[in-house]
Amino acid sequence: MVLRPVKATQYLMCYSYRRRGGAVFSTNINILVGDTQMRRYEVKTHSQNGEDGIINHIFSKIHTTNKIAVEFGVSAGGGGLETNTRRLAEEGWSVFWFDYDDASNLPPNCVFTKEFITASNAASAFAQANIPTEFDLLSIDIDSNDYHVRAALNMYSPRVYVIEYNGNYPGHLEYVMPRDDNYKWKLWETNFGASLKSLVKQGDALGYDLVYCESRGVNAFFVRKDINPFPVKTAEEAYVKLWWAR
Repeated sequence: MVLRPVKATQYLMCYSYRRRGGAVFSTNINILVGDTQMRRYEVKTHSQNGEDGIINHIFSKIHTTNKIAVEFGVSAGGGGLETNTRRLAEEGWSVFWFDYDDASNLPPNCVFTKEFITASNAASAFAQANIPTEFDLLSIDIDSNDYHVRAALNMYSPRVYVIEYNGNYPGHLEYVMPRDDNYKWKLWETNFGASLKSLVKQGDALGYDLVYCESRGVNAFFVRKDINPFPVKTAEEAYVKLWWAR
């Protein structure tokens, strides 16, 4: 997620954490729904929540091909400390980052492009960076036009993608914010992005299955149908409410 005041606020809230090696695990978040079997694989190294562990688990089953990962909304000005791909870069993947902030403290194997990604420029930005049409992982977390940007990249076929959903909307409701290439999320706004139900419908049309939503209700994980070994989840089955809306 793009670094904004909410990042600091999160750690001033009532959520406590304990460290276990390089990972941080939530100790008192009340989880009422979602996939409890997959949740045990959540691990935080550099990701915002437990995405690092889920990504590792998914690729332990489907394996890697070219070890290319692309992410935008990486808080590059803060060194990308809450990203889904920094750990992969440190493990030898080739990682492409896009962000509108100047970059600092980039990890190894990382190509950075200063670009505010929108539905209008996403495809051209990928082409200019010579990103292949098929690669291992795409991560979209821009707190706004995530749905529209994913649609604009329909000519690309990542094997897995992680995308932020608006967990204010329950799993049975459809919602997509009107496209606005100039929109930037403000603290506690609830009309951003798209509901999980809408993203699942989009993913299905693009050839992807929903396999998991992480335990703080921020990111959803999709695996391409032709390689997916995991149980397919409906939005209602996988939905986890956004942590700060509980």
